[in-house]
Amino acid sequence: MLKLNISISTNLGKCRKNNEDNFYLNKNTDHELRDFSEKYQTELSENMIFAVCDGMGGESFGEVASECAVSVLDEYSSKIKEAYELSVQKKIVNNYATEANNRICDEIFKFDGARGGTTLVLACIRDNVLSAYYLGDSRMYMYRSGVLTRITRDHTVAYEKVDANIYTEEEADKSPDAHKLTMFLGVDTDKHGLSAEFAGTYTLTSGDKFLLCSDGLTDMCTADEIQQILDMECDNTAQELVDTALYNGGKDNVTCLVIEVI
Repeated sequence: MLKLNISISTNLGKCRKNNEDNFYLNKNTDHELRDFSEKYQTELSENMIFAVCDGMGGESFGEVASECAVSVLDEYSSKIKEAYELSVQKKIVNNYATEANNRICDEIFKFDGARGGTTLVLACIRDNVLSAYYLGDSRMYMYRSGVLTRITRDHTVAYEKVDANIYTEEEADKSPDAHKLTMFLGVDTDKHGLSAEFAGTYTLTSGDKFLLCSDGLTDMCTADEIQQILDMECDNTAQELVDTALYNGGKDNVTCLVIEVI
């Protein structure tokens, strides 16, 4: 039976007053968001859910949004885990996204109509298969057989311009449009309903590593740096990634969640 090494690390960074990131480790967990790190091993004997959220809106708005996203995910976790086929899982994840969006809009409205929201990157594991979903620019990577592959594609103005052949992907990541989000939880203030982007299914194989992260990592670290760390045998891979982001400047909150298949 396959096992999973799970590592999680989040840090305030060097320039922020609040940590607006949050995460989900197959259950809602009490944690200190300024600086938290944990690792554990578990057998792959049950259906599992992992997520990273990056709140936005300044001051407490982002914290409220990411905390709300995680709280609603906890309410939907059993339904997602029990989904008997992919089409059902997709429907439940989209119901979750709509519910989380609506609650975030309601909460943020209490702050005199201020705007806020959160990204989402979500990994659902069932029967040794990982299904990936996302909204915004938090990312998921797969490291397999020495190759790093980015599973998600940012929901930003920059990547819309990639589609229009205005930017290359490298130019998009460095452009002023890189953090202008086009989709996130909290974007649909009229509450029409929100669908999470489906990023594929991946059969788990021993040696695989999946990274879920906020842009506090990818803004500070190159893909080569990320690959080098995932290629290492680390005591706590998520902590190593966060430490590297901090060493490179730590301009934002940074959260990394690594799922290693053994």
